[in-house]
Amino acid sequence: MSDEKIQVIIIGAGLAGSAAAYRLAKAGKEVMLVEKGSAAGSKNVSGGRLYTYALEKLMPGEWSDAPLERKINRELMMLMTAEDSLTIDSTFSSTESDSYSVLRSSFDSWLADKAEEAGAMVIPGTTVENLIVRNGKVCGIKTEEEELESDIVIDAEGVNALAAERAGLTNKLSPSDAAVGLKYVFQLPEEKINDRFNVESGQGVAMLAAGACTRGVNGGGAFLYTNRDSISIGLVADTVSLKNSGVKIVDLSNEFIQHPSLSRYIEGGKLVEYSAHLIPEGGFHAVSKNKLYAPGFLIAGDAAGLVVNRGFTVRGMDYAIISGIHAADTAIEAIDANDFSEQKLSAYAGRLQGVVMKDLKTLDKSHDYITHTKYMFKTYPALATGVMKNLYTAKDEPLKGAMKTIMQTVKGQKVSLFGAAKDAFKGGRSL
Repeated sequence: MSDEKIQVIIIGAGLAGSAAAYRLAKAGKEVMLVEKGSAAGSKNVSGGRLYTYALEKLMPGEWSDAPLERKINRELMMLMTAEDSLTIDSTFSSTESDSYSVLRSSFDSWLADKAEEAGAMVIPGTTVENLIVRNGKVCGIKTEEEELESDIVIDAEGVNALAAERAGLTNKLSPSDAAVGLKYVFQLPEEKINDRFNVESGQGVAMLAAGACTRGVNGGGAFLYTNRDSISIGLVADTVSLKNSGVKIVDLSNEFIQHPSLSRYIEGGKLVEYSAHLIPEGGFHAVSKNKLYAPGFLIAGDAAGLVVNRGFTVRGMDYAIISGIHAADTAIEAIDANDFSEQKLSAYAGRLQGVVMKDLKTLDKSHDYITHTKYMFKTYPALATGVMKNLYTAKDEPLKGAMKTIMQTVKGQKVSLFGAAKDAFKGGRSL
């Protein structure tokens, strides 16, 4: 056992862990950031998209050199059948909150470097096997080689918080509270991406799609983000729905990028990355199953389940950074008071109530709605594309009014208007 004690040990150099390390180091506290990957970002494969208000809160005015890819100013929402698609295309000259596409390998490395520059000790290539717990208090970590003691441990190890689980501080991740994600990165010249998406250099596109991209498996969908000289494209599927469907995810991954509505964006691109990971999507219900704090212990980011999927937006990266900030501020107060009790650290939960937990509560029913709405991923995409196809069709026969055309299409899909209206109403309340 080490004779030295570090004030704070953080497990995981993702967004939550590095944000906490940066904040603590800036406050002059002793902090060690332990990462199991060979480098920060080497195991982080999120989509992904980052809302920069969180960066501004972490390091006001100091994130201008962050390796952000493209500023998102165009949003695409697509409903897909096996052959057709309907896309809602929105372009914004300005928004109240900026967001950028990011590649986590480079962005996470940058953020960990910022923490190290501020004074944090970053230790890559180290797996935390368990936590040291004495008399109910977390007192440090156990790695493959040694034990390291600390006043506080912040667990930011990601969706599989194994160290906290083995110490009995969290429950095992339930399949019903998780989704599985697949991601490809295709390299393309910047000019070609600009042409295909009708954007200028630095401008980006975010797309979310549902329907045939997952063979209609409930709780699933596709995503696409434009990077500077590459495109991140992938799919997400609810784990329980996927298992019950009998569809193999490898088959989905091979099929969806060949759909004509998606393949045209990546045609000619060079595949430079292929990855998969779990995503916590249980929302407030799942988060409330575990305590976010214990004597000498805090848990943040994906490890705490702080992710929300609304169907048209996915929030997780910004929540990870915000939770890292709140965990650090709580730890700073505890160190200054030399009080690492559960009561003292409960201030962390209070800080999260400001935005993150309120959002999770507001959208507590979103996962259930997306996963269990019967017609969401097969019938409604077919209905939407069918209506538009019929409205645009010209035949050698008398025209029908728009409403009659819509009604006939709805009848052909064997879904009642009442049922569709009920789903729309429920969606408005859940999302």
